[in-house]
Amino acid sequence: MHDIYDILIVGAGPAGCAAAYDLARAGKRVLLLDKRTFPRPKPCACGLTRKTLKALRYSVDPIIERVCHEIVLQQSASVTAEPHARRPRRTEVRVKTRKPICAMAVRERFDDFCLKQTLASGRLGGSVEFRKIESILALRELPAGRELPEGREVPEGRAVRDSIELDILTAEGPQTLRVPVLIGADGSNGQTRRLAARLYNHGTQLSPSAQVLGARPGFSIRSPSAQDQDDGFALEATVPYAELPATLPAGAAPHDLVFDFAPLHGGYGWLFPKGDHINIGVGAFAPADGASGVALKSVTRALLLGYAKHKLGVATLAHITGQYLGMGGHAYVPRGRVLLVGDAAGLVEPLTGEGIHSAIVSGQAAAAAILSCADGEPAETLAAAYARELRPLQETLAFSQRAARAFYAKPERGFKAMRFPFMRSLILKTYADGLPRTRLITALAKLTT
Repeated sequence: MHDIYDILIVGAGPAGCAAAYDLARAGKRVLLLDKRTFPRPKPCACGLTRKTLKALRYSVDPIIERVCHEIVLQQSASVTAEPHARRPRRTEVRVKTRKPICAMAVRERFDDFCLKQTLASGRLGGSVEFRKIESILALRELPAGRELPEGREVPEGRAVRDSIELDILTAEGPQTLRVPVLIGADGSNGQTRRLAARLYNHGTQLSPSAQVLGARPGFSIRSPSAQDQDDGFALEATVPYAELPATLPAGAAPHDLVFDFAPLHGGYGWLFPKGDHINIGVGAFAPADGASGVALKSVTRALLLGYAKHKLGVATLAHITGQYLGMGGHAYVPRGRVLLVGDAAGLVEPLTGEGIHSAIVSGQAAAAAILSCADGEPAETLAAAYARELRPLQETLAFSQRAARAFYAKPERGFKAMRFPFMRSLILKTYADGLPRTRLITALAKLTT
């Protein structure tokens, strides 16, 4: 199936939909692929910051379940207490604002709403078509002006390539799609992230599922690998308000938006209040260092169960889900005609684990890069255009990585800063609105030196 679509996008979450929306509005024909039908369950606390709501091309008010004007930051005394301290350290900071800090949604409904908006976004001849697939079988980049013979890799010395070819498995059987550019938006565990990482080193790559159907001669098979070192990990569950005790044991109110840095090193626990339930979770987000492996391993079902009993007074959790979070994306370098966005490019924010904002912004950046390039431009031109569009987000993530290392090494520094009204306002606005980094760096330096 060749030359029907202008752009192929793998993954119909926020990143893929953000790219597809802008491309279709600009008159491009987009094919959006996903392994799941929508709505579908998706592990995610789904707190939408002000900068996320601003980045969206449309209002999501119909699926907002709660708007929070207060945030509660907590830290266990056992983490910060010093044996010879004269006074106990303050372990909780409450910050109230006139403007909403965060809007709460359920990720399943949020993604479904965004997909519906995207499918209806076509204009000027543009369109978005959604198709469910079973898996990706192979990913190739073809040389300009010629077909790739069966079983042959791209010839050496042909730097200019004109298309991406993707073999997919659908309910009807295997199919081949060919497009000028592919956007990989299928998350940190997605096949495009893994296949694209090796495509430009080894030519055509097949996914492990293709081995079952029989690989074509001359194609190498990629075996599954461990998660990237920079990835984070989180576990979560939901607890209906009706199942909560009259008084919560740890002192929080049922509708408090809580970030708690007590449960583990390199991450935090959270309580996100929704319409009829609380989303509770624990996650490790700190950038890779000597303790990062320990932090990831500490995110266990036992930890979450103990945390839920401590914070909410519930002894069991009905359904626990987990998710790897793609990080380290400040160093991602686009190559060729495969543009990675969102978690697939490792663009989760390492200080808070927020991923939806980066997903939306990077999807829009990929669309802008494609639209800025004329038809037939070399792959290097497309990759360079995407790198330019992505640079502001990557600079923010690089700053966030430095801040995360400093904060999680000694969380009490952050609590010290939050006691000052100016710093409290500045840090909150940086989180919610993406305030310029230089002001925050200058202010933090005065407090921590």
